[in-house]
Amino acid sequence: MFAASTYEEIVQREQEIENMEIVVFLFVKPTNQDAIDIIHEFEYIHYNSDKYCSIYAIGYSNDPVKHSDHSYRKVENIIEGDWYFSNKAFVEFKNNLEQRIKWEYSGETEILILQNNPGGRDSLSFVNYVAIDVNKGLREGYIDSFQRFMESLVRSARSNVTAKEVVSDIRKNRISIKNTITGAIEDSKRIPTSAKKILKDRLFYRCANNINFKY
Repeated sequence: MFAASTYEEIVQREQEIENMEIVVFLFVKPTNQDAIDIIHEFEYIHYNSDKYCSIYAIGYSNDPVKHSDHSYRKVENIIEGDWYFSNKAFVEFKNNLEQRIKWEYSGETEILILQNNPGGRDSLSFVNYVAIDVNKGLREGYIDSFQRFMESLVRSARSNVTAKEVVSDIRKNRISIKNTITGAIEDSKRIPTSAKKILKDRLFYRCANNINFKY
């Protein structure tokens, strides 16, 4: 789990990573108790996600200089330091990403899952990204809890990155994001509906089709 107030911060960090991994953008605004409960999980997620899954909290910063920036406010002491959140940084990141790929933010807590691209022109690959509306999933019973879903997501990401099927697909530089999500949903859903059927709900699960990048 890493704080990320700009896209460039994420790119800079991912450029230093040589192995293929799942990358997660977490969009959660500290505006209600449910969001605060998620933020309280940040430190655990940081230590649990390991090298196979980099998770970025969008709109947040752990830079102490932000203390004097009026657009940021302190939200939590996480990973041995203060974290700050900026609605301005959150909106700028969201708007820039919406222009970069065919994705629109739901307005609620959302997870966007993609992968890195070691040695590529861009250190991030959106070719097979998936967006999950967490609140929609909770309301429909697709997700039992945010905590359980994230635990399952990290476990599934680790399994897919290290699986033999992934190793044999290294030349394509692609990890099966859908398999990762399917495994996470099967482990964390509250209702008996199959993950395959759940993934047909386009308000909950959205994936990349034809991606338009702006360079």
